[in-house]
Amino acid sequence: MEEVLREADVISLHPILDKTTYHLVNKDSLAIMKKEAVLINCSRGPVIDEVALVEHLKQNPMFRVGLDVFEDEPYMKPGLADLKNAVVVPHIASASKISE
Repeated sequence: MEEVLREADVISLHPILDKTTYHLVNKDSLAIMKKEAVLINCSRGPVIDEVALVEHLKQNPMFRVGLDVFEDEPYMKPGLADLKNAVVVPHIASASKISE
């Protein structure tokens, strides 16, 4: 995983949430990512440590993130939505309608 985090331009997260993936992306893993990387969380909010993420986004304006899930659903950490390098949208998968 370390090699992927160091080398990837875009990182898209898709793990289940369990004790091994809680805060999988944290201060240490964010520090080894490219300063201009794009991080997308397609899984569960607590996979990313949002406090560490907000600090990383503030210190690295070329780093970008896309989120529709948050660590403390439905709330995101203060300041996250105000950052220009963060795209945050409400999680609306539950509003999907499956046609029969």
